[in-house]
Formats: sequence, structure tokens, C-alpha cells
Amino acid sequence: MAFRSQPSHLPLDSDSSTRFLPSIVALMVALLTFSIVGLAALHDSVGKWSGQIEGSLSIQVPPTGMADRAPEEREQALQATVDDIIEQLADMPGISRIEELSPETMSALLEPWLGPDEIVSELPIPRIIEITPETGFNFDMLERRLGEIAPEAVLDDHRIWIERIADVAFSVELALMALIVVLFGATMLSVVFATRSGLSIHRTIIELLHLIGAQDSYIAGQFARHNLRLAFFGALIGLLIALPVSGVIAWLGMRAGWPIPTLVFSPLFIGIIIAIPFVVAGVAQMTAKRTVLRVLRRML
Repeated sequence: MAFRSQPSHLPLDSDSSTRFLPSIVALMVALLTFSIVGLAALHDSVGKWSGQIEGSLSIQVPPTGMADRAPEEREQALQATVDDIIEQLADMPGISRIEELSPETMSALLEPWLGPDEIVSELPIPRIIEITPETGFNFDMLERRLGEIAPEAVLDDHRIWIERIADVAFSVELALMALIVVLFGATMLSVVFATRSGLSIHRTIIELLHLIGAQDSYIAGQFARHNLRLAFFGALIGLLIALPVSGVIAWLGMRAGWPIPTLVFSPLFIGIIIAIPFVVAGVAQMTAKRTVLRVLRRML
């Protein structure tokens, strides 16, 4: 008998799994989407920040031994030291740009914490020199030359921070990837549970179908199509819940000054997000079919 072309003989739409499975899949897919978006945002943001840090160095020139001088005299001495450093390091190989951070910029940066410019000018604040290195820049050579020119100056080594940021980011990314695997596995376990429940509920009908000539593949196909529809519906709901919430979080982040990672606008990322319901539904279909075939071999 050609059962594949006939309507289903199993009343699967009346099962409790019809209500249970889409809800579980929707919850899991929403969490899965949040994890993927968070992973992409973290990877993109850390990459940008690390690139910015790697592309710049800074030298602090503190007013060492100048606290008892008048502000005008102190500033003149600091300016002379800064000019000397810039002049002697400007021709060093590997430096594409070297310039002092202007006093106006320093005052603007410190004003929220120290008050107006008049107060800042009275304090012994160090001068900052910014350096943009080229690829293959010799950091140790710069440190040695700076020590010869101005021993009191401090060269900020951002490499330590980069390594720490990379370690923390890598750990968080591993945790998010593990969470994605766990969520996907939990979704498939839900499919297995719902399929086994359906097999137990319809055991009598399945036995009757066997008696009239139905093959295991036909019965498995009925469950597979049923779970495909439920899983896709649940995954679509979960995705429609996760995307607006992610948008609200991104909007709040923009208001706080955090830019939206460019990675989330890439075709690859958009394709991954769109593919989630189809991947979940397809895997649910295969999982249900294999589960039914495995159980039927032992049941009958």
C-alpha cells in the first residue's frame, strides 16, 4: 500500500506535544539567538578595541620634582621636556605620528572629575604624548631611547592589557559557544521526549497500522513531518521574540555610548540568524525520525 501519498493516520495534532514542543523550542531558540548575538557583539567589540590599542602608544611626562614651582614655571619646564622628546623620537623608524595631547583636550577630559579649567591649570598634571606606530614597530628600542631622553617619562605598554582583554574575551566566547551547544542539545532532547510521548500515546494505532501493512518508515515520516512543523513554528516565534529584545538592548547601548558592532550587519551574520528556524526544524525532523525508527525496532 502506498501510505506516503495518503493523509496521516496518526492524530498527532491532538497530542500534548503540539502545545509543549513549540513553547520549549521558542524558549530555547530565543536564548540561542541571544547567545549568538552576544557572541558576535563581543567578538567584534573586542577586536575593534584591541586594534585601537595596538595602533597607539602614549608617553606620560609627569612633573617630577616640580610640585614646589609656580604653575607658569612648571608648565614651561614640562613643555621643554615634551618638545625634546618629540624632536628626538620623531625620526625613529616605525613611528608614523607623534604629537602632544593638547592642554585643551586634557582639560576637557579631566573637567568632569577635577572641575573647571582654572582648577586643572593649578594642579601638577602630567603631559601626554601620543604615538601611532607602524607594523613591526620595535617597542623595546623606544623604551630605551625614552629612558635616555627623559628617565622620568613613562611609556604605557598596552600589550599587557591586550593580553588580559583577549584572555577574558576568549573565556567568555568559549562559555557562550558552550551555552549555544547546550541550548541546541536541550532543544533536540525536547524533540526526543515529545516523540517518545507521542509513540506511547498512539501505540495502539501504530500496532494497527503495522497489521495493515504500514512500514516503520511511513510511521517515522508522520512523526518527522509533525515535529518539523512544530519545531519551525516554535523556532520562528523564538526568533521573533529575540530580535526585538536584542534591538532594544542595542538601542540602550547606543544611548550609553556603545556603538552597534558592524559584524551584526554582515551578510554572514544575517544569514545565520535567518537560518536558525530552518536548521532547528530540519534537525528536529531528523531527530524525530531516528527516534521513532529506533523505538519501533524495540517496541514491535
